[in-house]
Amino acid sequence: MKYVAILVLKSEAYAKTVVSTLIELGLFDSTVLDGEGVENVATETIPVLSEVTALFGQDIVFNKTIITVVPDRDAVYELNRSLQRDGIDLNTPEVGTLMAFPCEIYIGAE
Repeated sequence: MKYVAILVLKSEAYAKTVVSTLIELGLFDSTVLDGEGVENVATETIPVLSEVTALFGQDIVFNKTIITVVPDRDAVYELNRSLQRDGIDLNTPEVGTLMAFPCEIYIGAE
């Protein structure tokens, strides 16, 4: 069964390495989305949060979200191992997260 893998990077600095890893693994049909952390959106909508953030000098949080379909569960673990090999350890705070879900319906060219 195919899986949908969602990789959320908390730093744009990792994007090129991740894209290279995806290509190396043959995961060409991936989508990269630019995003904003919820902290940034909250500071725009709740003025007091903006003031608190300014006091502590926190950076605006952006992210890159990559969505891809992998052939099976093992491919998700292979992706994680490859990222670790390339210096991206998702177990490290502020790096990102990798999630995967079974894809019961897949319509598209194989």
